[in-house]
Amino acid sequence: MNTDPKSLIPAKQTRYSQAAMRLPPRYDQSELEASWQKRWEDGAIYRYDPNDRFKPTYSIDTPPPYPSGEFHMGNALNWCYFDFVARYKRMRGFNVHFPQGWDCHGLPTEVRAERTFNIKKRDVSVEKFREICVKLTTEYIEKMKSAMQEMGYSIDWNLEYRTMDPEYYKLTQLSFLQLLRSGFLYRGEHPVNWCPRCETAIAEAEVEYVPSEGALVEIRFRTDRGDLTVATSRAELIPACVALAVNPSDARYREFVGCEASVPVVGRKVPVLEDELVDAEFGSGVVMICTFGDKTDVKWQHKYGLPVVKALDVQGRLTGEAGKYAGLSVTEARAAIISDLRKMSHVGGSKPLSREIGTCWRCHTPVEILSAPQWFMKTREMTDQIVE
Repeated sequence: MNTDPKSLIPAKQTRYSQAAMRLPPRYDQSELEASWQKRWEDGAIYRYDPNDRFKPTYSIDTPPPYPSGEFHMGNALNWCYFDFVARYKRMRGFNVHFPQGWDCHGLPTEVRAERTFNIKKRDVSVEKFREICVKLTTEYIEKMKSAMQEMGYSIDWNLEYRTMDPEYYKLTQLSFLQLLRSGFLYRGEHPVNWCPRCETAIAEAEVEYVPSEGALVEIRFRTDRGDLTVATSRAELIPACVALAVNPSDARYREFVGCEASVPVVGRKVPVLEDELVDAEFGSGVVMICTFGDKTDVKWQHKYGLPVVKALDVQGRLTGEAGKYAGLSVTEARAAIISDLRKMSHVGGSKPLSREIGTCWRCHTPVEILSAPQWFMKTREMTDQIVE
């Protein structure tokens, strides 16, 4: 006997099935997606099992973002890449370790706190400012976490961590001590990129170069063989001048090599050197080596064993090494020194200069190069191990 399969389904169930198959006129993502997200979390389907000895572990070392703003489009794209890999590896049978952390180390949050409350961190006590930063950080973590959960990333939220929690930073302190004992970490004083606004050293990768308009000013240095003209955009660093340099192939200045020049406004005697890194076509062809105006100054200071004159402090103001200009900001000192040099007839012409200057990526303040005691890693000694 041939029986129609549809006749075996009760009429009520048939009507229900057909209704269930119809799509709603509008997709209500807030209701539908939230229910699925809860189901995923309750089912622990993204949970990493540290006791699973049968599946190989695949660990994703996600860089913790700074919780000092919204979870923006760039964050969303990056975490999509992480999530693609996490899901693929789970399907391949791996026990996936996919944590989520928050980098609360402070500097981006400090800038955000100052802008939000229109204060400077030195306007209030350390305790009060830290309280403000912790509050802001906690609020932004909740906002960013909510956005990430709505995106549906397959993160194991049981592995969530915050770098400002004692449970986390005791591990970083332990790592620090282990590196120190192993000899890979050492304390030393070297030139570093320094943000006078954040009052901290920053990595080269954290320096953003932006276009800037300035002026190239001609300044005369006296020697016993005549005057040498230096074209510089950083007259405020004249108190930190430790040498002048010319290109060895530049016939204009061959007779000056080996003599001493008198640094105007400070009266210091400095040597005139020759070095192939000097661009004979730029400015006058004579450069002022200051400690430190740029990276080339750092190379020359080390190469020729020149003294280090710390003319700038950690807040970007001139020190006692600058004499009467001590306490002035970089901009104020530049104007004051050029004014005094004009009165002394040490200034020639000047012309506009378009250049790129390094700024702090967090607060966009121009960075300086200061010689400061810091902790350093002997990374090159690890190269072979890392490659292997």
